[in-house]
Amino acid sequence: MADWLKLFRKYLPARFAGRRFILGDYHFDLTSFEGDVADWLSKFPISSANVEIYLALAELFRRRGEFDKAVAVHEAIALAELAEHNPTELSLEIAQDYYAAGMLGHAEEVLRRALVGADDEHSRQAFRLWLAILESEQDWQRAVELVEQYGLPGSGGVRLVNLYCEYILQIQLTQAPALVQGVLKKARKLAAGSRIDLLSAQIATTEQRFSTAIRHYKRLIRNDPRRIHLALAPLQALAQAESHETTLLPFLQQLYAKHPSVRILEAIVDLHQSSGAVLAPKWQQYVQLQVMSGDSYQLTLYWLSQKEPLPTAVMDVLSPALQRQSLAGSDVHQCSECGFQSARMRWQCPQCESWETICSRYESKIAQSPKKVG
Repeated sequence: MADWLKLFRKYLPARFAGRRFILGDYHFDLTSFEGDVADWLSKFPISSANVEIYLALAELFRRRGEFDKAVAVHEAIALAELAEHNPTELSLEIAQDYYAAGMLGHAEEVLRRALVGADDEHSRQAFRLWLAILESEQDWQRAVELVEQYGLPGSGGVRLVNLYCEYILQIQLTQAPALVQGVLKKARKLAAGSRIDLLSAQIATTEQRFSTAIRHYKRLIRNDPRRIHLALAPLQALAQAESHETTLLPFLQQLYAKHPSVRILEAIVDLHQSSGAVLAPKWQQYVQLQVMSGDSYQLTLYWLSQKEPLPTAVMDVLSPALQRQSLAGSDVHQCSECGFQSARMRWQCPQCESWETICSRYESKIAQSPKKVG
C-alpha cells in the first residue's frame, strides 16, 4: 500500500486543493487534477484499493465543471465491475454528471436504463433526478406521464397538481377544451394545493362561467388565505358583475375574523361604499387599527375622509410617504422552505425547487399569528 501511495503522489500534480482521504492506515490530501484521464486510468487501473480515490476525483471534476472527466471516471469504475459498487448507483452518478453539464438527453437515457431492475431506493433516486430534468426542460406532458407511471414524488400530490397546471397552461391555447377539462379534472381529484383552484377559476372566467369561477375563488381563499392577494381582486370584480355583493360581504366578514388581512378589510370597505351602506362602528374600529399599522394607503384615505379635511398642502406631503409605507410597496413573496424572496409570484421556488411554498410574506404572517378578531 505504501508503494502504491508513493507512486500515486509521484504522478499527482501539485495543483491539488485540500481534500483529505483516509485509505487504511494512510491518508493524503487531494486538491485538483489536470492531465489526460485515460492516461491516468491506464497507469493506475481501478481496483478495490483505489476506487474511493477515483470516486472523490470524479466528484472534484464535477465541482470544477469538467463533466467529461467525471463521466470518464464513473464509466471506468462501472466497467471495473467491483463487487462493492452497485452498477445502478454508478449509473446515477453518471446521470448526475450529464445533468450538471446540461446534457439532459444523455442523462435521461442513462436514467431510463437505470430504472430497469433497480431496487426501490435507487429507483426513487433515478425518478427524482429524471423529474428534475423534465421540469428544467419544461416538458410538462412527459413529467406528468413519468409521475403517473412511477408514483408521486417527494412533495406528494402538490407537485403532481402543479405539473398538471403547467401542462394545462401549455396546451390550453392549442388543444381542444375537452382535453384541458380532462387534465383539470385529474388535478382537482388530487385535492392538493391551492393553484388548481386559481387556475380553475381563471379558466371558468375565460369561458364566462362566472358562478363557477366565484366558487373556485372562494374555496381558494377559504382554504389558503395566504393566496388572498391573487384571488380577492378578481373575485370582487366577478361578484360585482354578477350582482353577488350581498353574498360576498358576509363571506369576507367571516374570513376577516379568522384572517385579519388589510386586503380583506379594503374589499369590505369597497363593498360598503359601492352599495352606499354605512360601515358599522365595529368595522370603523378595525379600519382605525389597520390605519395605525400603516399597511394600507387606501384605508388611510378612507379614514381621513371621515375626518375634517386636511389642507391640500398637507396631503401633498403626506400622500407620497403613505404610499411608500403601504403594503402595496412593501410586501414580497417568500418561500416558506428556504426563505427565497421574489417581487413577483412564483409557483416553484427557483432556489429549493419546492412547489407552492412561495406566498405573500404579509399574508403568511397573518396566517401564523394567533391574534384574530371577533
